[in-house]
Amino acid sequence: MTATQSTPPPLEDDPTSPVPHLPGAPTTLNLARAFVGVALAGIGGGIPAHTRRAMLRRGWLTDLQFAETFTLAQLTPGPNGVNLAAMIGARLGGKRGALASTVGVLTPGLIAMTAVTVLLLGLPGGLPPALQSALRGAACAALAVILTMVGPIVRVGWSVTAGRLPIGAAVTVLTFVALGVLRLDLLPVLAVLVGVGLVAHRPSKGSHGDT
Repeated sequence: MTATQSTPPPLEDDPTSPVPHLPGAPTTLNLARAFVGVALAGIGGGIPAHTRRAMLRRGWLTDLQFAETFTLAQLTPGPNGVNLAAMIGARLGGKRGALASTVGVLTPGLIAMTAVTVLLLGLPGGLPPALQSALRGAACAALAVILTMVGPIVRVGWSVTAGRLPIGAAVTVLTFVALGVLRLDLLPVLAVLVGVGLVAHRPSKGSHGDT
């Protein structure tokens, strides 16, 4: 019997290209296991980034599919990590997949928060200095993990065109300027830019969209 080659998927390749499938179909149980692992790896933050790596490593989603789902999760009210797990679970396994993914991503955090509350919250003087330092380190690590996800997501958006117009790049830059530089409110900015994107990228005869 030959050993299965677990060649790492090309995480930084073309976002539309399929990722080689590794053993383990996205069944309900496998989805729950995957998101338990995501939640454990995401203690300290970075759940979306860990989710992307888990999905691409298993070959369950491409970068483009993850970007689509991540965008919907961002636009939906509620915790982004839970939204993302539910949407990916629904996409891969229907209602049962959504439930399993949501339970999977919530359970480790629930247990950890309960343990922290019982063991540490009642201590005089708050959290011990060593634990505070550890949490700061975890926050730095979470930031680095999130940055690994930003590049592929931006690249997917950057590649969206309307005819010859780089509409994805324009919307990306305008959104950054509006939110990061001008500090405008999120909802009006989204309403305007999503509308611009819809108009500029509306379906036309003989065209089925660009990537």
